[in-house]
Amino acid sequence: MNKDVIKSNVPEYIETNLQKTNIMFRIPTKKDVEQRPIRRIIVENAYRRILSDLQGNNYIRNEFLGENVYILFRESYLKASNNAVRNWQTTYAILKIYDVIRYASTDETNFKSKDIKKGSQRKNKYVELIKLKYSFKNESKTYLNFDVEVVIGKKSNGMHVQYSLEYIKNG
Repeated sequence: MNKDVIKSNVPEYIETNLQKTNIMFRIPTKKDVEQRPIRRIIVENAYRRILSDLQGNNYIRNEFLGENVYILFRESYLKASNNAVRNWQTTYAILKIYDVIRYASTDETNFKSKDIKKGSQRKNKYVELIKLKYSFKNESKTYLNFDVEVVIGKKSNGMHVQYSLEYIKNG
């Protein structure tokens, strides 16, 4: 299908709930920078609610890795929010984070990296970064067919943390 046809079907706002709640959000889909503060507020509210609902059990089990992936506000929210404000797809993925983390996987062989950057990755004591992918599928709304990359940081103590979440631009 022609990319222009798919893009023209994208509404001005995507209305969706935060997964496992009845809380609805309106994600602006325009690319202009004026939409970024709105998306940042959505992302912050979503992370605060997710952490509140998890009641101290702030992890989601990833089936591919067979590991609990922790959501930590100071790490998960900070990095993901910077990515999420740039496009509506990442904001949408954060609202569906339970499935994204649970079912993210890969068929790549080099999905683990020990190339830890100076700065927050070192400060947070990551020793390995794991890049996984999650694909959204929707037959009736083609604009909701897209992929996101979730990066999980493995800490020196063995804990896995959702570090980053970002829309994968195709083409």
